[in-house]
Amino acid sequence: MANNNSVSTAQNQACLTPQQCTTDFSSQLSTSTVTNDNWTSMFPITSERLRHFFHLPQPLLLLNAQYWHAAKEITEACNDQKRPFVALQNFDQETLFGRVNLSNGEQVSAQLGAISKFKDGIVVLHISSLLVSPNLWFLLKSFLLNHRIPSQGPVNSDKLRGEVTTDNNQSLNTKIILVANRYQLDELTQIDPDFSQINTLFAEISGDIKRSDKNIQHLHRYCQSIIAHKSLSPLSKGAFNTLFKYLSHLCDHQNKLLFSPKLIESTLLYAQLLKTENSPLDDCIDEIHIKKSLDIQDKAQSNAQDFSDQALLEKQLKIQLHGEMIGQINGLSVVELMGYPTEFGEIFRISASDMVGDGEIIDIERKVELAGNVHAKSTLIVQGYLNHFFTHIANFPLSCNVVFEQSYQESDGDSASLAILLAVTSCYSQKAISQNLFVTGALDQHGNVLAIGGINQKIESITRLFTLGLLSDSVSVIIPKANQINLMLSDETLALIKDGKINIYAIQHCLEAFPIAMSQSFETVFEMINKRILFLHKEDDDEPLSFVTKCLNLLR
Repeated sequence: MANNNSVSTAQNQACLTPQQCTTDFSSQLSTSTVTNDNWTSMFPITSERLRHFFHLPQPLLLLNAQYWHAAKEITEACNDQKRPFVALQNFDQETLFGRVNLSNGEQVSAQLGAISKFKDGIVVLHISSLLVSPNLWFLLKSFLLNHRIPSQGPVNSDKLRGEVTTDNNQSLNTKIILVANRYQLDELTQIDPDFSQINTLFAEISGDIKRSDKNIQHLHRYCQSIIAHKSLSPLSKGAFNTLFKYLSHLCDHQNKLLFSPKLIESTLLYAQLLKTENSPLDDCIDEIHIKKSLDIQDKAQSNAQDFSDQALLEKQLKIQLHGEMIGQINGLSVVELMGYPTEFGEIFRISASDMVGDGEIIDIERKVELAGNVHAKSTLIVQGYLNHFFTHIANFPLSCNVVFEQSYQESDGDSASLAILLAVTSCYSQKAISQNLFVTGALDQHGNVLAIGGINQKIESITRLFTLGLLSDSVSVIIPKANQINLMLSDETLALIKDGKINIYAIQHCLEAFPIAMSQSFETVFEMINKRILFLHKEDDDEPLSFVTKCLNLLR
């Protein structure tokens, strides 16, 4: 009866539709809302803070931002009074404070720096140059505290033996905006623990914007301004939809879009180039041009991914995609390479083998120091969750080795927790796992399946198996329910989902995974483990008497 129930449970578990695995902006792009708001209203709090800063006495605003170009664009757009404005990503002492030259031993000539040139304006600086040259920061700090160029500020000022230019005695109202991320701000604190002495405002710019009808219209208008400024061909609605889906994909979120002015501009310019090369008579840039430009950029940085795929084709990496196997399951990981611009998903095999023991899950990766602390924590959570079902047994007689097969470099993270749980329970119960199954998901100690990162790259690694010809039959994928909103899958993956080749199950608790993985409910698997434990205890009780024991029994 339990077996029939588990099969029906697996059948009733609904897999995700293609519409649930992506998002679409067609309807929002078709709706035009009339508004007089500037596009900076996509960042309402930040833009308000910037406009206030321009009128307040504070000389410095710390702007926590991930992207320099976004910070520059928003700051310039918020400059409603059209104050003199300059943005410097790379600068030195001469650029900021100027230079003093002594010609013919008598005549002094001064070259003004940005702070003096823009004495009633705004100077936007990226913090990196100040971190490389701490002395430059302390000169800037002196200006911010005194509103005057420090005497040692201009280059060569130390050679004039105390002579100063007239500008050094002037009070300057230059507004400084310092752009940095939180790690760089922490580094500045290490260089100068007292930098908080400066009268400072703080603001931050998120790397993404929330999806709303108003924001989509503002982003659409911003893209139109780039098109007009660069004299590009107009974009069709399909091209805008593809571009916005790409920006959403970069956020790994269906309700967010990345705001990166430089990325948007470069994508549009690339699409314009392809349009000119392939269809110069077309009036507009279509979605095919956007897709092709993105595809070319992906292929240009896919060398490491190609090596991984080649290893699968040549069977140098061993994975099993058909049939059933006890204690073996396919996991999904994300490969990040230092200095490499992108990351990609990869399939790997987790295997478990049992032995006489005390319920310990022996993590081989951790034992040989090929896994980090988060991974070790996740394995202990799995062990604790599984063992609490067997507290009625005085001596749990089994332990289990868990290995990430053919893993030769350090890995970390907890996204393999659910896969480890399934592999271990399969091993303890001697119930096989379907090998056309791929699993990712973290666990808490109550068995809830938690969100993980890189969900799109992981699922698209399965798509590559179909492309390589390693898969043709339908497969199942188990992911956390919490990650459903992060799904922004490629068109190729969506086509496979539509054809029923990839079936994605989003679950909230680990018990939902057992009917999919083993065609059995967890209760049935639990009973199978119990029976095996009772059998092992019975073997211990029925152990043959030793020779000495038999002799002692005869003497009684």
